[in-house]
This record gives sequence, structure tokens and C-alpha cells, in this order.
Amino acid sequence: MKTQDILNNALNGLDYIGYQLEHYGVTDKVNRHTVLAFIMAEQKHIEGELDSISARVGVQKARIERARRQVEGLVNTTLETAAYPLKQTLSLIRSRLN
Repeated sequence: MKTQDILNNALNGLDYIGYQLEHYGVTDKVNRHTVLAFIMAEQKHIEGELDSISARVGVQKARIERARRQVEGLVNTTLETAAYPLKQTLSLIRSRLN
């Protein structure tokens, strides 16, 4: 069976169920149009949720990158500060040797 045939059978079955429910006075809201509208609305809802998650992930990535740069800068500054006395001592020794 082709996919289109399966889809048509499913939609016809849905229409039949909706007709039977309407016939018994239960509801008139079950038909292919309302179900497809619901599915499309949920699809848009899911796309919005995925966009929201993507935006939150992007914000967290930016925060992590900023923190990494700050730590890297702090480490570099600390190393330079800690190495300064050693550099001065080596410079003094070189100047006296020459």
C-alpha cells in the first residue's frame, strides 16, 4: 500500500468516527480538519519550544566562553606577576655577567 492510501484510509476512518460521535450527540469537533489543525498548532508549539531551548543553550555557551576568557586572563596575569621576580633576578645576573 502506498503512503497516500494509508493516509486516506486513516482520514476516512477519522471522519467516520467523527460522524458517529456527532450522530450520537457526543461532539461535532472530531473530523480531519480539527485534527489536522490541532497537529499543526502543536507542531508550531514544539518549534517554539525548540527555539527557546536553542536560545537558552546559546546564552549558556556565551556565559561559559566569557568565564573561560576571564579565567584565562586571570591565570596569565597571575603567571606574569609570579614570574616577575625571577625575570628581574635573571636580568640582574645577565647584566653582571656581561
